[in-house]
Amino acid sequence: READPEVSEAIDFAKYYSGPGIDLLDELRHGATGIETAGRGVVAVVGPWNFPYAIPAGGVFAALAAGNAVVLKPAPESIRVAATLVDQLHRAGLDPDLVQLVVCEDGPVGRHLVTHDDVDTGVLTGAYETARMFVGWKPDLRLFAETSGKNAIVITAVADLDLALDDLVRSAFGHAGQKCSAASLAIVEAPLY
Repeated sequence: READPEVSEAIDFAKYYSGPGIDLLDELRHGATGIETAGRGVVAVVGPWNFPYAIPAGGVFAALAAGNAVVLKPAPESIRVAATLVDQLHRAGLDPDLVQLVVCEDGPVGRHLVTHDDVDTGVLTGAYETARMFVGWKPDLRLFAETSGKNAIVITAVADLDLALDDLVRSAFGHAGQKCSAASLAIVEAPLY
């Protein structure tokens, strides 16, 4: 039940970055905007374990659309899913040198990847502390990071209580409560509470 929306989201990313995303970049490159666009080189996409397919796919597709090569370093818990994504891209005709999978530990080898001279940009979905650590390791790293957060659901006195409770439970416990958008707080109006 939870895999279908994730794969669908990855498909949406692929359709966007290969269509409207490319069109926008072309418009910027060739239009009268005065904006120059160019790839930055090698982008390290460091994916999460809790959305192992859609989130890395979004980072990989965005980097490719912008004219970059990609090194995908998945979380240790999601290596097989990342390998499937990279294999799908290669079977679709992408040059194997353009998108590569790197399976390594998060410690010194992962640090070497993030700080490597050929890596200009990082895309991270993970903890805020990890983003700070990456920038501490390499202060000039261009880092796009989606980090930790707390999400609340507000339930008002006019809410359909059955629907609100169903949404709250699904948000808090879907994906075993480990998705970045999981509800971790319910704010309930006093009269309803």
